[in-house]
Amino acid sequence: MKPRSIPASAATLAGLLLLSACGTDQDGAAPDDADHAGVDQGDAATGGDAVTGGEDDTPGAEDQTPGDGVSDDGGAEAAGLSAPERLIIAAQEGAGRAASFGFDEMGFVSDEVAASYRELLEENSLAGEDPQAQVSPEACAQPLAAVDFSPLLLGEEAVRADYFAESFSGAGSIELATVDSEADQQRVSEHLENVAELLDSCQDTEFTLDGIDYELRIEEPTLQDQDEVSTEQAENTAAYSWERAGADGTTYAQILFTQVDDDIIMVSFTGGEAAGSAEFTSIAEAIAAEATAALETAD
Repeated sequence: MKPRSIPASAATLAGLLLLSACGTDQDGAAPDDADHAGVDQGDAATGGDAVTGGEDDTPGAEDQTPGDGVSDDGGAEAAGLSAPERLIIAAQEGAGRAASFGFDEMGFVSDEVAASYRELLEENSLAGEDPQAQVSPEACAQPLAAVDFSPLLLGEEAVRADYFAESFSGAGSIELATVDSEADQQRVSEHLENVAELLDSCQDTEFTLDGIDYELRIEEPTLQDQDEVSTEQAENTAAYSWERAGADGTTYAQILFTQVDDDIIMVSFTGGEAAGSAEFTSIAEAIAAEATAALETAD
């Protein structure tokens, strides 16, 4: 598989902003809401069977044609990435594993777009509380806003690849970064704590944003392959899925976050109902395992 770049003018950042309304910005700037469009239930399996399925009517799905804005003129070089080669290779290997499940349209997010996305997160989600959102229970507002964490926030030398399946309007992503300071490690630890708090005390929340009422359900998926990772890595792994329902539709997501020595890997899917399924849990684990193996080989 030849990796392909997503230029800034056409990239769709498939992020995980819980406290944002649905929508897609196609003018080249970082979108106000980086959610994926819908992913229908498919027959993904741990053995690498291709994901198949139809279209979804989740708002924004029509804007997420797989491969839109992806150039064929090279991979990391065309995207102008400044991340270390070892992270780029690991992201490429993870995306290659995704391709075995049918996500065979892949592109790196350029440094320019990553910088815009980093600014979006710094100014909004990681402020600890979105002043425009009314959250119930009120105690869940801070961890709910702060959980919008991205490895891209750990520095400019981070990398992200997005991948798409032609038969789906949804997508996934893999991000990698290296923890190279105590401040970075503190940020990672706080993220793990926020996830734990949401799963423990905030599984069912409601919030109002831009005049739209949402109901949010957060759950912890069952990871199947933890016996194959070190105890330390297992302790530094967090997985959660969420379902957000509002007048503008229902969005599902699943996130797997893990630390391997000084490296961070985050695999995510956002879209329709399948994105939160056990099948996609297995896919996320397989992608993370492939990236982990590439990092260990590089070391």
